[in-house]
Amino acid sequence: MRRRTLLGIGALGALGIWAARPSDHGRPHDAYFARLNQLLREDGGGIPQMVIDLDRLDANADLLAARLGPRPLRLVAKSLASGGLLDYLSRRLNCTRFMVFHQPQLNQLARLFPSADLLLGKPLPAAAALAFYQQLPHHRGFDPSHQVTWLVDSIQRLQEYTELSRALGQPLQVALEIDIGLARGGFATPHALASALAQMDASASPLKLRGLMGYDAQVVHAPFWIGTDKALSESNARYQAFIQAARTSPLWPRDSLLNGGGSQTYPLHANEASPLNEVAVGSALLKPAAFDSELLREHHAALWIASPVLKVLDGTLPYLDNIQGLLRGWNPNRQRAHYLYGGNWQAKPVSPAGLTYDSLYGRSANQERLIGSGATGLAVDDWVFLRPEQSEGSLDEFADLRLLRRGNLVGRWNPLSLA
Repeated sequence: MRRRTLLGIGALGALGIWAARPSDHGRPHDAYFARLNQLLREDGGGIPQMVIDLDRLDANADLLAARLGPRPLRLVAKSLASGGLLDYLSRRLNCTRFMVFHQPQLNQLARLFPSADLLLGKPLPAAAALAFYQQLPHHRGFDPSHQVTWLVDSIQRLQEYTELSRALGQPLQVALEIDIGLARGGFATPHALASALAQMDASASPLKLRGLMGYDAQVVHAPFWIGTDKALSESNARYQAFIQAARTSPLWPRDSLLNGGGSQTYPLHANEASPLNEVAVGSALLKPAAFDSELLREHHAALWIASPVLKVLDGTLPYLDNIQGLLRGWNPNRQRAHYLYGGNWQAKPVSPAGLTYDSLYGRSANQERLIGSGATGLAVDDWVFLRPEQSEGSLDEFADLRLLRRGNLVGRWNPLSLA
C-alpha cells in the first residue's frame, strides 16, 4: 500500500515537473515585419541589411524637439554614423552642431558639412588632432579655428594642444571636460579647473577657450538609495560650481558653451534648472535596445538588422542525437534551428517572436544559429529581424542602410567610414 502511494506521489511529481516545462513562445511575423520580410525577399539582395524606419525616426525627432524646446541640440555622430542620416536629421531638427568621437569621421564631417560646428566628444591624442589638419582640404570654406572645438581633459593635454597650436601657427578652439559625477576623467574639481585656466592665462596660450563639457550618464544608473532626482541635483550642482570657477578667469568667453546631457538623460535637461545651454543626443533618435528606459518610453525603435535564413533544420545538437526528442519535448522552442547569413551581432532577435540564440551551440559570425518552435513559420529565404543593442558601432558593419517609409523601401544611405 505504501509502495503504491509513493509511486503515485512520484508520478504526480513527474507530471507536475512536465507541466512546468517551457511554453511555446513561437509566433509568425506580425504585420509590420511580414511586410518587411516580403520587401526584402523581393529586393534584399540576399545579404544582411540594416534597416532604418523613417516614420519612426521622424516621430523620435519630433518628440526630441518638443521636449527640448528652444534649448540648442548637438547631434552625436558616433550613434548616427551616416552622412545621409546626419544630413536628414540636421534638416529636420534645424541643427548643424555635431559631436564627433573619431578623427577620420571628423575629417569626413568637415567635408560633408562645410558650415558645421564640430565638438569633440572625447579628448584625442595630439597626434590625431595633427592628422586632422594634415588631411583637411582647404578649398571648401571650412575654418577649423572657428568650427572645430577640441576637448581637453587635463593639464598635460592642455600643454600638448598648446604646443600643437604653436607648431601649426593657428589658434585651436578648446572646451574643457569636467567631471560632474561620472568619474571618467576630466578636471575633477572647480579648483583644478581654475588652476588650468590660470595656467592658460599666465602662459599666453594660443588656445581659445570655448566652454565646458560634462557628461552625466551616471544619473540614470544611480543606486536606489540615491535615486535619479538626487543624482541629477548633485550633478547639476557640480556643473554650476565649475561654471562659477570658470567665470573668474579673464579667458571665459561671453557666449560660453555649456554642453552635456546625452540620450539617456536629455529629458531631464528640458527645464530651466539645467545648467546646460546645449544638449547632446544621438541614440534616442534610433532607440536601440540598450536605450529602453522609462525616460525614453515614448521613443520608438527605428533600427533593425535583417538577415536571410539559409537553413531550417530540426534542433539537433552534436553528440546529443539520442536525447534530441526529449529536449524538443521538454522545450518546444528547440524544435527548429535557423541558420542566418552572417551573425554575432550585438543584437536581440525580435521577429519572428520566440527566436533565441542557442547557448548550447554557441554564436557564429558566419552562420548564426537561432532556435525556435515550428510556430514561427520560417522557411529558407525568409528574413529574421534583430534589434541592435547600440547604434554606435553597428551602422558601419553594413555596406549601406536601407530606408523604410510607409511600408516601402525608398532608398539607401551610406555609413560613415571608420578609416
